[in-house]
Formats: sequence, C-alpha cells, structure tokens
Amino acid sequence: MGEKYLFSQTGVVEEIFLPGKAVLTFQLYGQTQRVLLWVKCFYHQGKLLDKSDSFLGKLNIGDFVNFDCHTYDKESSNNCQWYAARASKDPLDESSQSNKPTAPRVINQNGYISEVEPGKGVILFNFYDEEQRVFFMRSKVFLFGKRPKRSLREFLSEDDPLQFDAEMCEPTADNFHCSWFANVVWKGKKPQGVGGSTFGSFNGPCVVGDDVTADDSASNAGGISRGDIGGLEDFPTLGLPPGLSERQGYKAFEASGTLREGRGNVLALFGEECGLALWLVRPNTWETVFFHRSHAALDTVSLALFDLQESLAEGTSLDISAVPAIPEFPCRWIAKKVVAHC
Repeated sequence: MGEKYLFSQTGVVEEIFLPGKAVLTFQLYGQTQRVLLWVKCFYHQGKLLDKSDSFLGKLNIGDFVNFDCHTYDKESSNNCQWYAARASKDPLDESSQSNKPTAPRVINQNGYISEVEPGKGVILFNFYDEEQRVFFMRSKVFLFGKRPKRSLREFLSEDDPLQFDAEMCEPTADNFHCSWFANVVWKGKKPQGVGGSTFGSFNGPCVVGDDVTADDSASNAGGISRGDIGGLEDFPTLGLPPGLSERQGYKAFEASGTLREGRGNVLALFGEECGLALWLVRPNTWETVFFHRSHAALDTVSLALFDLQESLAEGTSLDISAVPAIPEFPCRWIAKKVVAHC
C-alpha cells in the first residue's frame, strides 16, 4: 500500500511541546485524527522555520492551522496517525486563498478494478480501514507507459491490480457513485509529469490519447492547420467576458439561436477553460467552433470543473451542438454543447 497523502486540511492545535513539537487534530470520516508537527515543517509569516527554532510566540493551543500531511507509520508516543509535511496559520499557497476548498488527495495508492467499461471504470482501495470507490476514465490510464486507445476491456478486467493518484469528489450517478476521482492510473512504472509525481504537485497534463475517429476528421480537411485559421492569437486570453456568468455563457456573441448539430474534432485548447474545434458544415467546407468547459462533457462526465487540457487532446472527436456567432467573434460558431466519447 502506498503512502496516503492529504492536502489543504485544516486542524486545531491540541498540544505543544516546546521548543519545536506540536500535535494537531482534525476530523476524517467522523473520526478524530492526530497529526505530528515539527517546527522545521512550519511556515511563520511566509518563512519556513529551522529545526532549531521554537513555537514560542508563534503557535498556541487552540490555533487553527492549514497543513498537508501523510500517514505516519512509525510508533508515536503521542498516538499520531499523520505527519504534517508542511503547515502554516496562513494559507499555504495561492490555490488555498480561493473561495473553493481544495479536495483531499491521495497518491501512489494500490487498488483493484471492480467495474470496467470501454472508456471508464471503478477501482476499489482501502482508505483508513474503509473500502473506497475511485472513478477513472481511459484518458487517465497508462499501461506500461502507453495510453490505451481502444476499449479498456481489451486490456483490463475485474480484480486487476492498478496504482493511482486521486482526489475526493462528490458521488453521483455519472461517476458510479464514487467518492474519489483518479488523476492518473497506471500499471508498471508511473508516468512522469502526469497527475503529480512529487508531493504537493498535481498540475501535470493527462490527456486523452484517442486517435481521430470521426468519419469526417480534421485530417481529411485538406491539411488544415492552426496557421490556416485567422485570429488564433486572440484565444489564449479568451475566457468568459467581464460581467457574464457561466450560466449566461457567450449568449452576447450569438448571432441567432438556430441550433445546428454535427461532428467535429478539437483543433486547439487554450488554457483550462476554452477550446477550438473544427466541423464540416458542407462538403469540403470546415468552420471553427468555440467551446467553453461549462458546456463540455467527456462521455457522461461534465467537464465544467475540470481543466480541459487534462481531459481532451487535439484531434479528439466531438459531438457538437452550436449556434452561429456574430461577425466580430473569432469563431463562426459557439458551442452550446460538446461531448467527447471515451
């Protein structure tokens, strides 16, 4: 079993042993957990303290502390199950300062498949003596360093052992009522730069490796490339216009509400929110479609809260529903819905 890590937790100082040792407590699945904290792992006024420093005047019993921790398997005289790798009374990083709390995460876990479909599945693993369900998609799977491009059932079956990194999520019907979502799943050696190979780093890309399979794929569009489409330099900073909510979307840029449906492919992804697709509107005529993650899905899973660059890849086939855009908009169409299939 790999070590268990939890990120962006908040606890309270239960005990202090001067000069440089403290015990924090926090709740996990309704149970009180104890966390060992050494002064060398504590940030005070933005500066990491030295092991020779003291908590005196910096930390008091009852203080709230933000921390990242991992399981503590050594025998502890203070009955601590966790070890704080870093902690601070202030937010640990920029992401902690946002209004959205960071979900607990685990890395390098071992589990086994309980359900597998062509493009997704469920892993079971033991988390603090309780069996948990982890939802995973084919786009997150690496088998001996390679992404499977065909049905997962050709490579995996029930009870197969796997390793994974995951973050806690809300159980829904779309994710098979799982409490965890896998950032990366692998057999063999863990892929580098994907899903976070070092403690506290989970920003590497993990993309769908599907070949272009649409009947009218971009590869048959006369060799269209990014350079053939004007105005792409405007897209890297293009997000929701000021004053518009995701519910309103890009309605201000729609020329009409006439909906058209068809198939296309991802041409480019711009940051975590936006993308550009091409679709065939008539024989030998391809036009651009702008899409935002609030209207995107991967199979039945909404991508509204996910980084598009971690879920899609250039060339991915899409089912598209879109309306015409005003002439001033960089694309000819604005997507009301795009669906990529695992």
